[in-house]
Amino acid sequence: MTTERTGLESDPIIPYANPADLPAALGSAIESYRQRMGFLPNALKLYMHRPQILKCLIDMNNTVMRDASGHLDEGLKRRIAAVCSALNHSPYCVAHNANTLKSGMEGDGEGWGYSDADVRALLDPGFEPDDPVEAACFAFARAATRDPSDVPQAVISRLTEVLTPPQVIELACVVGFWRMYNSIHESLYVPVEDELLGGRDFNPDELLGEAETGGAPGPRPAVTVKVEIYTKAGCSFCRRAKRVLEGKGVVFTELRVDEDEVVLKTMIERSDGRRTVPQIFIDDAHVGGMDAMQALARAGALDAKLGLG
Repeated sequence: MTTERTGLESDPIIPYANPADLPAALGSAIESYRQRMGFLPNALKLYMHRPQILKCLIDMNNTVMRDASGHLDEGLKRRIAAVCSALNHSPYCVAHNANTLKSGMEGDGEGWGYSDADVRALLDPGFEPDDPVEAACFAFARAATRDPSDVPQAVISRLTEVLTPPQVIELACVVGFWRMYNSIHESLYVPVEDELLGGRDFNPDELLGEAETGGAPGPRPAVTVKVEIYTKAGCSFCRRAKRVLEGKGVVFTELRVDEDEVVLKTMIERSDGRRTVPQIFIDDAHVGGMDAMQALARAGALDAKLGLG
């Protein structure tokens, strides 16, 4: 069954499953998630389409990240999970790991009392832990995330000097688990939950952009074209399109269709009836969505259209 995507809501590529259809045996696992996080994650509402996979992923997550049999500090694993998610360009998982780090330390739930500033410092590419064991773990996690087939021997030697074999296995599984999770969530375009965007004091897209560039964006060079991009909250296509433009230093105007019905109506009129986002305009000429912009880039025509060369 296919579902028309209107672009008006922050939806993944398929509809969410109905929790009422979930086997009763999985009820306690889902309730545990709900209690620990305060809401039911959107990703789990998708995994519910395949209850067996849902159970497998919950068990794997618990075993890798928080099982009592673990050989690595849980806080260290959570910090590494956040860094790996940023390197894998997964705002959804960055938001979730940051939320866990920022949660209070009271009660039985996982939480580490981080501030926004603490999270930003952690995701800064120049971050280096003071503890030599943690520094070795972070070096391995970054290298293995960037290219698991080419982890420098110096990084491996440093790691095996300070970790036991069980700890090495656990660390590698943390890195691999989040690579898998990041890929699943971004390929399904799972939107970040409203509970994590409340108040908008924490913006995972902004935070991820800072992590990729090594700090807050600097001044952008002036260009001779007018660039407008229609977007909505939680849209992975939108944030990818914006990153392409930001990476080229292009100043653009972002127009949110989910905040103003007039903006939505204008976008539909300007784009010949298209209702999905993003919709991109350069000097008032309609370019199209993310696919169209990528096609221009592959053809070598995007820079010229943006007045960059």
